[in-house]
Amino acid sequence: MRHSTTALLLGATMLAAPAAWAETVYNVAKVTIVGSKTVPTDKLYAVVQEHPGQKVTVNDIIADRDAISKVLEDAHVGGAVKPSVKTTGTKSEIIFSIEDQGVQAPIVTKVAPKLDAEIFDGNVSIPTDKLAAASGLSPGDDLSNEKITAAEAAIMATYKAAKLPVSVSINGENKVVGNGKVDVLWHITETKAKAKKKKASGEDEGQKLDQ
Repeated sequence: MRHSTTALLLGATMLAAPAAWAETVYNVAKVTIVGSKTVPTDKLYAVVQEHPGQKVTVNDIIADRDAISKVLEDAHVGGAVKPSVKTTGTKSEIIFSIEDQGVQAPIVTKVAPKLDAEIFDGNVSIPTDKLAAASGLSPGDDLSNEKITAAEAAIMATYKAAKLPVSVSINGENKVVGNGKVDVLWHITETKAKAKKKKASGEDEGQKLDQ
């Protein structure tokens, strides 16, 4: 009895394969999936479209390889799916060999949030537009902790430069508004500075007399 195994070349090699070979028809006797350690094979068989008794081409086999790969990808399983055909006489076994590297940690790409708007409250002594200009932030800017810290320092510096009779505290808060945008809320507390109590002239003289 004659046995032969034909490996299906993928990627760029597949594109270079003769058209006649790509259109070869295989009489499916059996479909086998081996090597899956993470995803149950019944879930993989469920997406395979070829079954015993059918006639398939290389394109059909590649389509099933991609379907199996998608199931593994959705389960975050690393590795690859390599199809091959084992032909005995006029019947062929379609084999999908899986290189199962187990569940891989998803790759998280961090995107800097963008400023939608600055909102000030509690600022009585200095107008909002002046504080907004001082912060150095503009709608659409990429935000970072460093930029927000610098903006808060700039707002505080504006108050100090104004030499107002108030003490000031600033509390910044970020509010996510969707679509990767954030509002920065500046909560400002202004407290009137207490006037220093001057000693009466009589008190000073009395102290001197007692000495």
